[in-house]
Amino acid sequence: MSKIIADAILDKETPQFIAGECPDDVILNIDSANNTAFVHWVVPSGSDNSGDPPDIVEVHGHEPDTRFAAGAPHLVKYTITDAAGNVGSSCEFTITIECEWVKYLIR
Repeated sequence: MSKIIADAILDKETPQFIAGECPDDVILNIDSANNTAFVHWVVPSGSDNSGDPPDIVEVHGHEPDTRFAAGAPHLVKYTITDAAGNVGSSCEFTITIECEWVKYLIR
């Protein structure tokens, strides 16, 4: 009788967002009478050492192609996780919608 020993291969390497794909902070002026602006960005993509695509999830903020209200900056945050449960660094950026006429009133 032979004894077979199988070594488990554990994935401990975190997935990564592809360099340059996390959007920069965005500053736009309102584009409608209701003090909002339509904002578009491309969801960042990532890679993992396993070769399988990692899960990228928006966990804070809005989805792309939506309207944002004028005022304080809106944080958008994505996380990246591989099939082994390893979590990589997050991708974060802010979207600020400004109201041009308010700037003139303050001056």
